[in-house]
Amino acid sequence: MKNRLLKKWTLWRVARAGFALVFIVAGAGTGDYILVAGGVFLLFHALLNTCVTCAGGACNLPDQTSAKS
Repeated sequence: MKNRLLKKWTLWRVARAGFALVFIVAGAGTGDYILVAGGVFLLFHALLNTCVTCAGGACNLPDQTSAKS
């Protein structure tokens, strides 16, 4: 779990986390709890680097750490 939280922070993952925080703050400021829920959902996926469409991790990319022959 620690590896999933701390590794592979790409630009898209940082953008998702940033948008999530903007949504949460904007929703809390205006009282729009649907926007807060969307922000929490996005933040959850950004932190864990998961995708809703990849049920069971079926579309995970292989690690780049393995040696290619």
